[in-house]
Amino acid sequence: MRKPAHQWETTDFVAVREREVPDAWVDLPRAEAFELQPRAGGSAQAAYLSLERQQVPREILRRDPSVVFAIKAWLTARGSRQLHLLDEHGAVVEHRPFTLTELSDAAPRTPAQQLVSLCPSNAEVVESLGCFDRVIACEDSTDWPERAAELERLGPDLGPDLDRVHALNPQLVLSSLSVPGMERIVTGLKVRRLPQLVLAPRQFEDVKHEIGVVGTYLGVEGRAREVCSQLEREREQLLSRRGRFFRPMRVYLEWWPRPMFTPGGDCYSNELINLAGGLNVFRSQAGSSVEVTVEDLLAARPHICFISWCGVHIDKLDVENLIKRPGLSRLDAIQERRVYKLDERFSGRPGPRMLEAARIMARSINRVRQVLSLEETDRISRW
Repeated sequence: MRKPAHQWETTDFVAVREREVPDAWVDLPRAEAFELQPRAGGSAQAAYLSLERQQVPREILRRDPSVVFAIKAWLTARGSRQLHLLDEHGAVVEHRPFTLTELSDAAPRTPAQQLVSLCPSNAEVVESLGCFDRVIACEDSTDWPERAAELERLGPDLGPDLDRVHALNPQLVLSSLSVPGMERIVTGLKVRRLPQLVLAPRQFEDVKHEIGVVGTYLGVEGRAREVCSQLEREREQLLSRRGRFFRPMRVYLEWWPRPMFTPGGDCYSNELINLAGGLNVFRSQAGSSVEVTVEDLLAARPHICFISWCGVHIDKLDVENLIKRPGLSRLDAIQERRVYKLDERFSGRPGPRMLEAARIMARSINRVRQVLSLEETDRISRW
């Protein structure tokens, strides 16, 4: 199956991303320009989206209200829940926060028995609730539970075959907006009128809440409460292990090497890093994931680095890629090879197994802390 050319779609339009954005939008966070191409013929028109504001011609908004749904999906995939929609003249059309429930269908009257999962973390949530036998198909990246290997595969996580999903006629599709690009899936399901529950946790509490929501849709509320209680116990254990004199270390977590992407301030990874004994050096950046440069990383001065590239198995992670990256040799963390692998199956999946990422990071952070001099440790505590 070929990857669709469009980035997202609505009832009347498909949105194709342009290579460049206008000068007025260049410096806005995560700014992108789109050509909105009518399905039924006519002239294409431009739309511009960023985390700070979004601009769409009023004529298009009147013609196709589902464009607003698509914009919310685009924003959610980048960590924002704030709509600031303008028309072509800059007049405010809608300015308000929105919730994830606005993107999902209401819970079915009876518990859903036939599910399609379109994200690995979704499948892991269903497994934790004891309902994986209801899943009839999933995307290619799902590898847990192991019996997922027996299911029909629908294609890559950012480009599953939505027409095949439609043909399967599931009672519920568990979709996700945990990473940019997934808005193509969520809007595609909306156009095909498939019932979906959209998951996109930004914090540890969101993960617990969404496990509870899935439990409601599946009719296993009691089991969902048990899973959430277990997660909370694991979190408390991690907090207690930080010790009385907790001194966080600066941490760089890399999600992709070229271009360099890392978690921003609106991402659950900040809590995982904190539970491990660190602070995300890019936590002040808006969005769930942000693009950074070598210069940005030099200025951030992390004490320890983790590579956890999206969709890359831990055996194929290459710490030398970061250690030998041009321009980074001045960093102490690079000179002293304080660069470690982090299994993306835990760090990149906000679900019932995510706290394993904190435990893995904590072991490396504690080893590094032990070899740092007392002077360095004191300096960390004052940072």
